[in-house]
Amino acid sequence: MSADLDSSWTPPDLEDDADGLDDGQPAQEEEERTPAFSTPEEFFTEFLSPHIQRRLGGSYTWCPEWWNHPEGISRIVAMWTAFEHLRWEGALGMSTWWLHHADPHLAVLMSKDGGPFAACKKDGHNGTALPPLPHHPAPAGLWEAAGYAEPGPEASPEADS
Repeated sequence: MSADLDSSWTPPDLEDDADGLDDGQPAQEEEERTPAFSTPEEFFTEFLSPHIQRRLGGSYTWCPEWWNHPEGISRIVAMWTAFEHLRWEGALGMSTWWLHHADPHLAVLMSKDGGPFAACKKDGHNGTALPPLPHHPAPAGLWEAAGYAEPGPEASPEADS
C-alpha cells in the first residue's frame, strides 16, 4: 500500500477537552493550539527519527518506507496525535507520551520477529506484504447482545429520572 499523503490523507482532529498547561500559567485556548508538526511525516523526520537512535539488526529492524505499511502509518499517526495533545500537559505530558505511547508503539514497530517491518531491511522496503490476521465472520446476532450494543436513551441514567 502506498500512501498519498497530499490527496487522500487528512490528519485527525487534534482538538480536545484538555485544560491546558499544568504549570500555573493560564490555559491556552484550544483554537490557539497550533500543532508543532503539520503531517505525520514531518513529525517523523523532524522529531521522532532524530530522537530514536538504535543499532538496527539483532532484535531491532526498521523500514525506510514505514509509510508503505498500513500498521506503520497507523502507529506513527497515533504517536503524532498523542504527542500533539500531550505536549500541552505540562510537567508530565512528555513522560506520559514516552512511557504510554512512543515506547509501546516503537517496540512493536521495531520488532524483528513480530513487527510490521520484519521482512524489510534498514536500507530497503520489502514489497511482499504479510497476510492480514485470519478472520471468520462472527455468529449472527452477536453484536446485538447487550454487552456490545451502544446504550440507547432508555438505558441512560437520565431516562430513569
